[in-house]
Amino acid sequence: MKLSYYCSAPSCKKLNYIKVKSNNRFDLKNEIGLEINERCEHCGNHTKRHINRLHASPNYYIILGGLGLAIIVTILLWDFGFVSTLSGAIPIAIWMSEEKKASTFNKVLIRD
Repeated sequence: MKLSYYCSAPSCKKLNYIKVKSNNRFDLKNEIGLEINERCEHCGNHTKRHINRLHASPNYYIILGGLGLAIIVTILLWDFGFVSTLSGAIPIAIWMSEEKKASTFNKVLIRD
């Protein structure tokens, strides 16, 4: 799973995004350690952030992929009468899954 994480730089207070493949903070700790060395894309300052200061947000590219899949399923199943059920269920299920993964990540913090 690929989630987007963001943290704010203290000098310019703008958001920066980091993409990693981990489901929870424990996997993230094993992947990058307790702190990340971040370089702000806006001002260029280097900052260290603890992984508890990172916030997960859902990956909207996966949700858009689910919407595209729903359009394809709609075209294929147009004659069978299952259009409204499957076309609406696919992107909603993918969106709910991404929101749940981000919420689960944000709820769990690591002790040092």
